[in-house]
Amino acid sequence: MAFYTSEVMTGTPAEYKTPTQQLIYESLEGEGIAYSRIESDPGISMDDCLNIDRAFGIETVKTILLTNRQKNKFWLYVTHARKPFITKEFGASLGIPRVSFADEELMMRILGTVHGAATPFGLLRPEAADVTFVMDRDVAARDKIVLTDGDPCGFIAIANTDLFKLLKREPILIENPAEISE
Repeated sequence: MAFYTSEVMTGTPAEYKTPTQQLIYESLEGEGIAYSRIESDPGISMDDCLNIDRAFGIETVKTILLTNRQKNKFWLYVTHARKPFITKEFGASLGIPRVSFADEELMMRILGTVHGAATPFGLLRPEAADVTFVMDRDVAARDKIVLTDGDPCGFIAIANTDLFKLLKREPILIENPAEISE
């Protein structure tokens, strides 16, 4: 069965699937930030992301919510969709102890998203005020990136400069030395 992607659209969806998704679109519209979007089948796997990449003509990124052992410090990491993530290297680049993936309960509490829908837009939520925003240097250097809109079936293409303006914060930039997998 073929992976469904809509045509590229502008403007908000007809209905919001989650409160976080509503916050994202209302924030974008309220700030007058240009973006385009698609709706798709759930974009979870690498192959799914390739279909989304083709729809936009821009590469998607991978967004990961990480936590320490005590689950009281959090990092939202935006990296290349096809680079492996190595926790030891991530921690070493920030001078922090080893981290682990936040479970779905933490993702819902902090970002208001399920697994497969983590997004830097989740940093708009008050619950994410203390989350450290981290991005690969090469991803931050792109003109535009593709992110989920808080739902695994919605994706937004946005200029990095507009993303940072909307979030009112700049990410800590790190190098991910891993090779891109095809």
